Amino acid sequence: MARTRGEANRALYRARILLDGWDRMRAECAHSEQALLGAFLPAVRLHLIEAYGWFLLAISGVEDSLAPDLPRSTRDLSEPEAGRAQIPEIAEFAQLESAGWLAELLAKNAEESPGHAVAASSHKSQQGLLVTDRQPPGYAVAFSWADALAAIMTRMDDSISEY
Repeated sequence: MARTRGEANRALYRARILLDGWDRMRAECAHSEQALLGAFLPAVRLHLIEAYGWFLLAISGVEDSLAPDLPRSTRDLSEPEAGRAQIPEIAEFAQLESAGWLAELLAKNAEESPGHAVAASSHKSQQGLLVTDRQPPGYAVAFSWADALAAIMTRMDDSISEY
């Protein structure tokens, strides 16, 4: 648990540093919200997803891993050993991955903005332009992802030590 949990903490810490910088730059008003969104959101998501992957390994009982390919979801984890049930924390994460804040964080198109020309059924054509009603998450949403991940990691820490 020590290394995998420590790596999860470090990735979450890096996301918090980026969020602090994003917030300061928002306050300075030197750049547009769209520019800050494009600069910070992908990096914050990367670190939060990395923290989640390390934490999945930690709650799965992996104590020391170089894990070049971190799991991105519970589906990427190994099945429990024969005769052992899946731990409840993994089941909880699987549920959050299908709907809610974690599903939003992990969505492949979470950074998509109306300015991106991405072909999808939800897009509409207006005067030859490809537009969408979908707005990318902003600072407040990214901050809430970090808070939610930190809270669930803290809550589940006791469970990790039991396995």
